[in-house]
Amino acid sequence: MNLRKLDDEHYPAFSTGQAAELLGVEQPFLRSLDNAGVVTPQRSSGGHRRYSRYQLSVASRLRELFDEGHTLTSAQRILRLETELTEAKAEIARLKERLRELGDDVDPDDHSEGPTGDRTE
Repeated sequence: MNLRKLDDEHYPAFSTGQAAELLGVEQPFLRSLDNAGVVTPQRSSGGHRRYSRYQLSVASRLRELFDEGHTLTSAQRILRLETELTEAKAEIARLKERLRELGDDVDPDDHSEGPTGDRTE
């Protein structure tokens, strides 16, 4: 086995039993997420579910949301919005870095005036 694959968060390294143990959940919980199409593990050549670290993080967050009383639908929406927010923040950071690289005199954190001179806040 190539151990570098374990560094890949999308590599399906964990069986259902291992995943359940790591998350502190029962195996039927993980199967129910697969049946609902929320977390879809890859299948081994023998047809067994294999979960990645990324999928385990999603399943863990869903478990937290369920424990807080959210339904599957609301938990999925929350998870999707959290992902979008994380991606938006990363894009903002990339754009700020790009501005710095260009040597632009614009302060990316200064929102005091819009392009027309109007206050934006």
